[in-house]
Amino acid sequence: MSFYFQNYLSVLKNNFMLVIMASILLVLTFFIWAGFPFFIIGGVVADLTANFAFIHFCISLSGGILFSLFFVPINLKVAKSIANIKHCGVASSFVHIQTIWTLVCSIIFEIVMSIVLQL
Repeated sequence: MSFYFQNYLSVLKNNFMLVIMASILLVLTFFIWAGFPFFIIGGVVADLTANFAFIHFCISLSGGILFSLFFVPINLKVAKSIANIKHCGVASSFVHIQTIWTLVCSIIFEIVMSIVLQL
């Protein structure tokens, strides 16, 4: 874990503008990456099935995918750094990192969505 953390720190120190751009884009496009999964994906999946667990799973997964897309440039730079250190392919490192980001973002999106829906 500290290996990836150290690589993220070194990449972010050298490319701080990527963080600024991702932050601004997240704020400006909030209703796209937060509203699309809830209203569009949720409605389509609700028309197909009545299983609330599957509906929540699809909403959180699509929200996690859309949210993690903003960090693709950062993750690509980290994947290049890790590929150089581990002597493996950049594509496999990138897929691994992006999958972890998508799953973590999906879990966070589901937690926030469940808290908001209970209020």
